[in-house]
Amino acid sequence: MVEDGTDDMDAMRRLHDVVAGNEDRLTARIIDYAKERGYTPFTSTLEQAWRASIHGLSAPLLTVLAEGRALTAVVAEAEYGRDPIAFYGIEAARRHRTRGITLGLFLGLMKSYRGTYLDLVDDEATSEDERRQWREVIENFFDRMEVGFCDEWANHSAAEDTEQLRTQNRLITNEKNRYLTIFESLDDPVFLIGANGLVENMNHAAAKHFAVTRTPGAGYYGDARPDLAAMLGFDVETCREPVCERELDTRIGRRWFDIRRQRMLDVSEKYLGTVVILVDVTEYRKAKEEAEAANRAKSTFLATMSHEIRTPIHGILGIAELLQASPLDDTTRERVDAVGRSAEILSSVVADILDYSKIEAGILDLEHVEFSVAAVVDDVVGLMRPIARRKPDLDLIVDLPVLPSVVGDPGKLRQILLNLVGNAVKFTPAGSVRLSVEDVGVAAGERNLCFTVTDTGIGIAPERRAAIFEPFTQSDGSVARRFGGTGLGLTICRRLVDLMGGRMSFDSRLGEGSRFGFTVPFAPGAGRSPTPANGPRAATQLPMRALDVLVVEDTEVNALVARGLLERAGHRPMIVSTGEAAVAAAGARDFDVVLMDIRLPDIDGLETTRRIRRLADPRRAAVPIVAASAQALPADVDACLAAGMNDFLGKPFRARRLEDLLRRVVGVASPGRRACAAPSDPVPDAVVDRSVLDEHVAVLGFEAAARIVETWRTTTASVAEDLGRASAKDARTEVAEIAHRLKSSSRHVGLVRLSDRAARVERTARGEATAIAEEVRDLVAVLAAARAALDATWGEIAAAQPAKT
Repeated sequence: MVEDGTDDMDAMRRLHDVVAGNEDRLTARIIDYAKERGYTPFTSTLEQAWRASIHGLSAPLLTVLAEGRALTAVVAEAEYGRDPIAFYGIEAARRHRTRGITLGLFLGLMKSYRGTYLDLVDDEATSEDERRQWREVIENFFDRMEVGFCDEWANHSAAEDTEQLRTQNRLITNEKNRYLTIFESLDDPVFLIGANGLVENMNHAAAKHFAVTRTPGAGYYGDARPDLAAMLGFDVETCREPVCERELDTRIGRRWFDIRRQRMLDVSEKYLGTVVILVDVTEYRKAKEEAEAANRAKSTFLATMSHEIRTPIHGILGIAELLQASPLDDTTRERVDAVGRSAEILSSVVADILDYSKIEAGILDLEHVEFSVAAVVDDVVGLMRPIARRKPDLDLIVDLPVLPSVVGDPGKLRQILLNLVGNAVKFTPAGSVRLSVEDVGVAAGERNLCFTVTDTGIGIAPERRAAIFEPFTQSDGSVARRFGGTGLGLTICRRLVDLMGGRMSFDSRLGEGSRFGFTVPFAPGAGRSPTPANGPRAATQLPMRALDVLVVEDTEVNALVARGLLERAGHRPMIVSTGEAAVAAAGARDFDVVLMDIRLPDIDGLETTRRIRRLADPRRAAVPIVAASAQALPADVDACLAAGMNDFLGKPFRARRLEDLLRRVVGVASPGRRACAAPSDPVPDAVVDRSVLDEHVAVLGFEAAARIVETWRTTTASVAEDLGRASAKDARTEVAEIAHRLKSSSRHVGLVRLSDRAARVERTARGEATAIAEEVRDLVAVLAAARAALDATWGEIAAAQPAKT
């Protein structure tokens, strides 16, 4: 900088910014030069040391550039001792000289530093004039510094050299002792291995565990060079991972260690040796094994409790179902119904407790199947609607948009919604309960659905909100007495939502109501909701045949239930109570299917299955075997399938689930009672599902079934006119209520298509302000066709009845 012009000042300010903002580049470049020109054996191995050198070298240059002072060329007889740049060169010369660096070596290294800064200038200058001006500044800067340290090197005395060396040696010794103290104080054994593969040093912890002497510093100052491979029992270089785990012999017994290695490299990446650190993990492994054992014990306890509690519940529900299908007087039927309802409530409470325990134990798995969200919502509303009707002043409303199918766990979603809607109905004496579903869009390849349940019920006090999701807690001490329950429902809901990758929230005001919502991500489906491949088949697609069923069950009540359900369905059960008897029976005669309990008094159901699969007769060895057990944990199901079973039927089960299982596994329909046929699987494209009417005749008798059909005819006679009038007034609530009543009653006489159409009109009427007139007209047309079809089908059934005598 020769003149004090504005352009020159601007150029120097830009040079200041370039140097100040490129410390990383300067550091990387000088390291490259040092490697390329062979200086790394004489310099520090740490990048940070090079960075400190660049920082110190740039400091006087930046000072001059910031002050705008001129950096002229070196001239004769100038006093450079007062120049800050030359002074920095003098100080640098003193530091390096005391470490034994020669003047020639230092000058050569400074040429590399000069080249580093010149390279930066060439890269960053925006014009040829600026590049020339900047290079002149850098050249003059290094010239001045070199004059300074050459002058220092020439004027020092031997006595000064000696004193500086002593001072430097004291500093190095103190620093070495400081790091040696840290090294010796480490609790973990540490070995330093040189480039020759021999142990150069080990700390006190290493000596205490593996060496003869335990004296601190013996490894550093002693002559012994232990063989680490012999000491540890293996060569650490054979561990390909950064951390490997081994059990080693030590002076205090067998111990487990995480063995960690770190190669030491200088700045030129030359190998200097290896640091080996042994972290004692013996106590950690012991604690981990104890925790795993406790978790296994918890899982075993859950399996046992599941079996021991569900087994008697299965007996109660099964016997109650058999009694309900028997001819009973009104008083007895009322008592049997009470037993059945009590058993259902008990089963629900037990299920809550076991589900919570599974979640706590981390053994609750999620399914990933394609399903219809609308079907799940319809199931929930269908179960809750009868309960809501017991409260005349309570409306159950559904807002459900048209949604594509998704992939997830429909069972867990159904469980969450049943819990939330059930709570809302339970705690809302009057007003409304609204279940809303909103598609909030696709993100990261997943469809996010928001479910909200809003009620006008009793609400939750502010001081109780913090504890509402705590297990075994209810909003008020009197709630359990008034409404029942375990206080686990919301806890399970939140845990399930978390497990599904969603989040749950709620808001509530005492005396005004509550709103519970959760958003869950689902993988997109293929656009439809397929019937599972192993799902129940439609009645008309299957032949009807009585089956020979081997029931392996050691509990007398459960055997009675199984016999009753199978005989009522028209099958021929054979009951055995031990595994040995089951193997003998399966080898002696042909069976269509085996229902196998798992816990048996001699050999368990798994071993029994294996022995049946090893029968000499290949046809009898291949008999379908289904586990019928109250042990329903995922591990139990997997064990059954691995043993050779074909399917799993969890207890308690009812006739409907048993029939679905036989259809799925054997491929036949029961001849004795069609009531077990799944009404959700009507004849494709049929107006009337005749199996529903046949079921009524089989269970209730022809006269009672005829009264059901006639009642439907009578109660729906004015529906078309009522719908037309309400639609004309745009009375959407009235349309929804009429459609809802039609939906429910039509299914009871097999008019499934009509019921589905009515459900769609109900959803539209309760939803957004979409025009409903056209949908109502379609529903009226379907209703007319359904009435005609029902008359024809019922006429066929009536004609097939035996004549009265």
